[in-house]
Amino acid sequence: MGLRIAEHDVKRLLIVGFGVTGRAVAAFCVRQGLRFSLSEAGALAPSDETWLRQHADDYETGGHTGRLLGGVDAVVASPGAPKGLGLFTEATRRQIPVFSELDVACAETATERIVAVTGTNGKSTTVSLIGALLESTGVRGCVAGNIGRPFLDVADRAGEWDVAVLEVSSFQLEQSVIFRPHVGVLLNLAPNHLERHGSMAAYTAAKARLFAHQMPSDVAILHSSLATVVDHGRGSPVFYDRPFPPLPRGSEGIGEVRRLDLAAAVAACTVMVPGFDATRQTVDELGQALYLPYRQEPVGTIDGVRVINDSKANTCFVSTAAQLAKVKPLMDQGQVPGLKRLVVFERGTPLDDRVLLLDDVVAHGRGMSQEEVEKRLAALDPEAVMTFVYTS
Repeated sequence: MGLRIAEHDVKRLLIVGFGVTGRAVAAFCVRQGLRFSLSEAGALAPSDETWLRQHADDYETGGHTGRLLGGVDAVVASPGAPKGLGLFTEATRRQIPVFSELDVACAETATERIVAVTGTNGKSTTVSLIGALLESTGVRGCVAGNIGRPFLDVADRAGEWDVAVLEVSSFQLEQSVIFRPHVGVLLNLAPNHLERHGSMAAYTAAKARLFAHQMPSDVAILHSSLATVVDHGRGSPVFYDRPFPPLPRGSEGIGEVRRLDLAAAVAACTVMVPGFDATRQTVDELGQALYLPYRQEPVGTIDGVRVINDSKANTCFVSTAAQLAKVKPLMDQGQVPGLKRLVVFERGTPLDDRVLLLDDVVAHGRGMSQEEVEKRLAALDPEAVMTFVYTS
């Protein structure tokens, strides 16, 4: 069998990287009867090598060389492989196209069935909300992408879903050549992954590739603050915050950050579902989609201080927005003087080295369990006044 990607007939692929994405591409090749080889920079587990000997034409480990380029029709890059990788340069020199996993999946999927969400913060929450809102209307939404399940795992099983709701990263978009969502959502932008992209301008350009291949019949949804910052291409622009669309009942009490994510999700569903009306349901009916683990997650109370686990936060912008979402409603109600403090911990440093005393408590440290949050907070001097420093 074969696959057609961007006017290229593809019967044999070279997969670069054997992480989550590379494994999804390899499994897709097996299902579709496509031949493939694999190049992996690191070592592989014995079980992986056994599987590759059974299914791949060839493979290499310990580095990427040009040895496996012979006879391949295309290269598929894993998101972790930098754009300037020598193997990609050599493939281009030989006129072998380099695609992303999103490109391969997009070639298998009708554009009008794809919603893709990117941004510095809020991606996972927004795609989860879109999936839940679609399901409430009877539309089968398949949440996939950078949230954990590669798009290619489901792209050739389109009979099982109606709309693919994808979380996509700047790494994936940077590599994409043809990826075209019918609805593209750009939530926000703040400095992030600059060690990969090199500059904020390059990071912004990578995110903007979400809209690069859209047509006038497609829709580009973004925050109004990005109107003059990002080229939204030929898609019809929609600003999800100007004005706010009608939201599910009870949304007034969920905080500004979640309201923004919910507004973006509602805007996407309004495009995808004729007559969509978010006010037919309540925020409580959205369940865990609105409150994903490690994102503004209530932990409990320690010595009268309310603790919120925000450990998925990974940039200054995230925690700043998270603080606002928690503190602003209380400020509006005149309750701030009665609160204890807000403590934000810088990722990658000992918790007691980077503490800002404000009006509530947020535990900040990627992937930290509730037990670890409680243990470390209990060890802090409650009267200490320390320096607040952020690094992205």
